[in-house]
Amino acid sequence: MMSDTSTQLVAMVLADHGRFKHVAAELERRAPDADAAGALVEAYRAEEAPPWLAAHLLGCIGHEAGYATVREILLNAPGSLAESYAGPALAKIRGERALQDLCVLLRDAPKQVSREGAACGLGRLGSPSAATALLEAATAGRIRWHTAAGILAGTPIAPRRLGELLRSGETAQLRLATEIVWVALLDANSGRSTWVHDFAAELRPMIRDVLAKPALNMAPRKRAQLEAWVSRGQ
Repeated sequence: MMSDTSTQLVAMVLADHGRFKHVAAELERRAPDADAAGALVEAYRAEEAPPWLAAHLLGCIGHEAGYATVREILLNAPGSLAESYAGPALAKIRGERALQDLCVLLRDAPKQVSREGAACGLGRLGSPSAATALLEAATAGRIRWHTAAGILAGTPIAPRRLGELLRSGETAQLRLATEIVWVALLDANSGRSTWVHDFAAELRPMIRDVLAKPALNMAPRKRAQLEAWVSRGQ
């Protein structure tokens, strides 16, 4: 596989979709390739590459020649997780230069699944500006709160910003903030992102206050894990 050109790798995966993981990993190790991106765009237009595969591989190829097609796939919202591949692919292709476009898509895309695909792209960028956009979209109801929390849990969020949500008194914001902290704890327990422990001293008192509000409905498992985390700081 390593001796094949990127265009040959595209042909290989088009002939056998089951090889997409290995091909994708190899393409990501290589420099962006205009010919490979062009071949994949042509295959997508000819319906030889399903949207999810085209979006994912165009992101792995990383050439600007594939950006417009990936964006089109995101807006078309064809399903089969194509949108969740397309958002990160836009971020892979342009890096931080995709921020403004992803924010526009997060705000204005007609379909929720497209907006949530853009959210996944912003999550890949992982910048403070991306996190702010995700929080605003979630509190405005443009994306589902649990979707936003799952993405944001992997990105360090300033305690000040989480504190604003936790002290807001608004159910939607409390639900979002506690979900972010809970998912971040699950990630930390699994050895992934551990930022929540770095900010424990600031976050624990605020979470304790929220848990004391009887009107806030919360899944028993989530409440129990948050209570256990808070109690360890006493």
